[in-house]
Amino acid sequence: MRNFGWMGLFFLSVLFLPHWAAAEPFQPKVGTHYEVISPPVPVTGSKPEVVEVFNFKCPHCFKLHAGMTVWAAKMKDRYEIKSLPIVFSGQADHPLRAFYAGQFMGRESEVKHALFNAQFVDHMNIDSPDELAFMAEGLKLDTAQFKANMNSFGVNGKIAQGRKLSEAYGIASTPTLVINGRFKVSHGKHDNNDQALLFAIVEALAAQ
Repeated sequence: MRNFGWMGLFFLSVLFLPHWAAAEPFQPKVGTHYEVISPPVPVTGSKPEVVEVFNFKCPHCFKLHAGMTVWAAKMKDRYEIKSLPIVFSGQADHPLRAFYAGQFMGRESEVKHALFNAQFVDHMNIDSPDELAFMAEGLKLDTAQFKANMNSFGVNGKIAQGRKLSEAYGIASTPTLVINGRFKVSHGKHDNNDQALLFAIVEALAAQ
């Protein structure tokens, strides 16, 4: 076998780099890598905003969850990263109520992770208030307060606000990442299920 040496291996590795990882700044293409939201949805804050729109019963959302968690932790000082759980027609909103109940108790990320695990790992019925209370108990949350929060005026408001935002974004599938209220990237459709490409697209759009 011919020995190319380290220089040969270097040039081969550069040759086969994905196009988005090349030396030139990555420029996402509208229609291929993202869609434009029209009219744009106003955002507040000084940092670029990234909203993860997802569904707790969506297997693609579950597969993205771990990578999204790592990326969000890495980028939390650069971007304002928000979670927007939604339900589709015919689905109950109990998982959303549990998510926002946890948010009001200062445990949003833990409850989000627990809901995904309850659905896809433990195969629980996340439409059941009793099973959601059992999940909350496992997180050592005050279950009485958790149940009260699920049916509170504040949670009702959060769900209504989320529904309006989802409609304004024109969400047709999940998971979708919305950048600055102007662009949306659908995982699978715009990145060929490549999480590294997904985050490269998001970072490039956030810089615009």
